[in-house]
Amino acid sequence: MVLPATRIADPFRITVAVCHRDPLIRLGITAALRDDSRFGIHDEGRPALSFPELLNAAGNADVTVCDYDTGLALLRHPWGRHGAPRIMVVTPRDREADVQQALSQGILGYVLVGCRLDEVTDGLMALSRGQRFLTSSAAQRIADRFSYQALTHRETEVLHFVVEGWSNKMIANHLGVTEGTVKTHVKAILEKLGVRRRTEAAHVATRRGLVTAEITGGHAVMGRAAHQACEALQFAA
Repeated sequence: MVLPATRIADPFRITVAVCHRDPLIRLGITAALRDDSRFGIHDEGRPALSFPELLNAAGNADVTVCDYDTGLALLRHPWGRHGAPRIMVVTPRDREADVQQALSQGILGYVLVGCRLDEVTDGLMALSRGQRFLTSSAAQRIADRFSYQALTHRETEVLHFVVEGWSNKMIANHLGVTEGTVKTHVKAILEKLGVRRRTEAAHVATRRGLVTAEITGGHAVMGRAAHQACEALQFAA
């Protein structure tokens, strides 16, 4: 369940472990929660913790607030019968793929840096009840996912090279297909992303996080100049 970012009243006191690696964010959240009677701070005033200390803090708090990478690291730990901690990340990562990955790994709260304080506190209250919480901008990223047609694996692979600035001929040579086949894939990509130009497709792909280094199945991605140099050598031969 995704709750909207609106004020939620709750009389119970919630223990929060603030384990964000950014000292300004950590101190800011701690200071804000200290003045809110609904919350108690676990190990208040402690600096950034070692990983064993993070595990202890998360295991003894109702809700843990941390950065993106720390949140995923905590959830990769085998928590056994005690169950994984309830984690809310505060992060600048606003790409659709980042939000989706976090939620799929078990992150319950996703808050973007620069949000209102009441979104943070409402998120903590929601997580203390076992509910999910996304700020409105993060929720919009997930909603955007359903407004586009899904790309096939091959289209995603071609999109990766489009983002890298490769021409249709370069992509065709690398994938071992005809240039016409690549043109067909590019046309489908543009239609599914709702854009008209390759540069727009590259912008949307980057913003949404649709391409990663793993997409090409381990193939080394050469830059435009290096690839053109290889073509020139082949032509000369």
